[in-house]
Amino acid sequence: MKAADLFYRINIYKMTKTATDFGEVRYDWNTLRTSCRARVNYSSGTRTVQNDEIYYAVDREFIVRSYVEVEDTDIIEWNGEKWRILSIDHNRQYNNIFIRTTKINQ
Repeated sequence: MKAADLFYRINIYKMTKTATDFGEVRYDWNTLRTSCRARVNYSSGTRTVQNDEIYYAVDREFIVRSYVEVEDTDIIEWNGEKWRILSIDHNRQYNNIFIRTTKINQ
């Protein structure tokens, strides 16, 4: 992949677990793991009705270099929106990582 294809800046946040005094486990994604450049591809989008409300599910594919640290429990922030990682595929031929994500509706 050409370096010019890596046009967008993304932030990858890692999951941290904390336990409260009462034994409750909380998951937070406020620790920045890395910031890198990526290529963003549109994967799919659907429209469904849930609880009498129209819901649009949007999936994107982020392509980053192979040296970027990323795990399947991480969250990607791009364009002011957060994306949950569905799968991570390593492409050894082109030294890329394909990260399939879905948008987190807040």
